[in-house]
Amino acid sequence: MKPTRMLTLATMAVLIALMSVVDVSTKALAPVLSRVRRRTSAWSRALERFRDLRRLEGATLGLALLLCGHAAIAGGAALTEGQHAGEFIMAEQSVNRRETVTVLSGQNLKAGAVVGRVSKGIGRVSIPTVVGTGNGTVNTVFAGPEVEVGNYVLKCTAAVADGGVFSLTTPSGKVLPVLTLTPGAGGSTIYISRHINFTIVDGSTNYIVDDVFTFVVGTTAPTVIGGTGTGVMTLLSLGPDAKPGRYQVINRVVITDGGDFEVIGPDGDSIGRFNWAAASATAAFTSRQINFTLSDATNYIAGNYFDIAVFNNLLGGKVVAWDPLTFDGRHKAVGLLYDNVDASAADKAGVLVSRSSDVIKGALQWAAAITSSQKESAYLDLAARGVIAL
Repeated sequence: MKPTRMLTLATMAVLIALMSVVDVSTKALAPVLSRVRRRTSAWSRALERFRDLRRLEGATLGLALLLCGHAAIAGGAALTEGQHAGEFIMAEQSVNRRETVTVLSGQNLKAGAVVGRVSKGIGRVSIPTVVGTGNGTVNTVFAGPEVEVGNYVLKCTAAVADGGVFSLTTPSGKVLPVLTLTPGAGGSTIYISRHINFTIVDGSTNYIVDDVFTFVVGTTAPTVIGGTGTGVMTLLSLGPDAKPGRYQVINRVVITDGGDFEVIGPDGDSIGRFNWAAASATAAFTSRQINFTLSDATNYIAGNYFDIAVFNNLLGGKVVAWDPLTFDGRHKAVGLLYDNVDASAADKAGVLVSRSSDVIKGALQWAAAITSSQKESAYLDLAARGVIAL
């Protein structure tokens, strides 16, 4: 046999052997290749659907709505999407650091709203009459630094001839020290606390168990005490430095159709003096602590006074939109609402982001007319609580 023919036969033998191996390998790989083809086909279909959606994004809003089975919006107005819960948060140490709050009725706040708490109010502590059998009285009623808004209940728990033992409960339910009226016909005992203060007097008919005095702390303006003057106090408001407790407005000098009044703060210091006469029917007092207007009726005499109470709201106060010019507590930023809360008709619960968080400055929500410089003040308040606006 010629060498060339021998080489050809040898080559053919090798090719036949290789084809046999390839055939065996192909049969083994067939199931794998089949699965790859199926998956490739699925990805191809998904890619085509994605392309369809991208093409749909480019369509007009009316066409998109029609394709979805909805009528087009007349007028062609653009739709905007509101801010979602927590969308303003960049980083947060722990969701357990959020706190549950109550949003005050009348507020409709969005997620990321910068808020304060209405922590203080201004008004008076009422001078109540007893409900029950005894006919004694209370007088010289005034507020202490821990006075709370709401009703204080003074109840006789043990009857004593010309005396009695009384419990006193705060609006938040705290039980204050017991009051024992020293026995004695027509006698009196002074009660002193950091909440309310007063003198209780024995009457001609003894107190019995469950006789009750209810002291109401609220926004009603005080009336004049201690003489014949019958002027009226109105337009009470708080200044940025207001302190909880008792403010006294005392007439020092008799002035026909007017007065010469001094204002004493909770710490006993004078915070100002003002006077006016017949030329003006009213006089306004302004300070960094409290503000009010007085009018004249029957002339004030020396020693006439008004007792004003600056009180604390319960549980630290309800949440409202931050307002740097209203000094009842809302002028201090305390946090950001996590989600939208519509409390237009009634108080509603909400969640406050108030600690250890980084937030997006541009995503925060503000009340109307807040200026850029005012916002800087709020950022400082928030930073002091560990909420950093970036």
